[in-house]
Amino acid sequence: MPECPKSVTFLIPPNQPTAVYTINFEGVTVENGNSKWCYSVSVTGNPGLSNWILGAFEICEELLEQKLISVTRNGVELVKNVQYEIGNFVGFYGIKFDVGVEKEESPVLYCITLEGVYEPTTVDAAAKGGPTPTQVIKDAICGPSCQVVPEKLPVADLLESIALQEAGLAHIINAEGEKIQKALELKDVTIEDIIKVNKSVSKVLGKVIKLEIVLETKLEEIGKLSCNGC
Repeated sequence: MPECPKSVTFLIPPNQPTAVYTINFEGVTVENGNSKWCYSVSVTGNPGLSNWILGAFEICEELLEQKLISVTRNGVELVKNVQYEIGNFVGFYGIKFDVGVEKEESPVLYCITLEGVYEPTTVDAAAKGGPTPTQVIKDAICGPSCQVVPEKLPVADLLESIALQEAGLAHIINAEGEKIQKALELKDVTIEDIIKVNKSVSKVLGKVIKLEIVLETKLEEIGKLSCNGC
């Protein structure tokens, strides 16, 4: 993950602060091709946090409306245009969380879920408390950029699985060879016994050959995958 600030602090009001708001970037989780970006917000002192704004997709604004799946506060989904808004509010584009935080309930966890996975970048942030003006901090914290993270194909894992299966088949072939050698070393072995052992080995090797054909087909399909930079 590219380096960007993991925390930002707002002093309210800046000249003689009576409250401190701290926003911490808690990281990104990816599930089913979607990314969840979470931030914990803490408040000490008064006034409490009225609202705050997170910059997102600032140079590809149209994507935010398209890709935003949900916004949650402590796991509860917020209602768009009632509890959160999307737009350009104080000189930068992003998500405005209209449900704030009082010191008694902090920290509060805010999460946004986006369709797709995006490279993190440094984004602007803003916060407002009580009657004080909204305070903006440029390049404040990690947020989603317009750069999509390319999907990584598990080519190495597929190749490793084939190699492990090949190793297993090699052990089976070796064991069948030892079975024939052992039979030939027996003093009282008959031609009928050797024929029975030979048929048993042939049956096993026939199944091994079928598995080898499957593995060869799998290897050919892996070779067709497009995986730049693998």
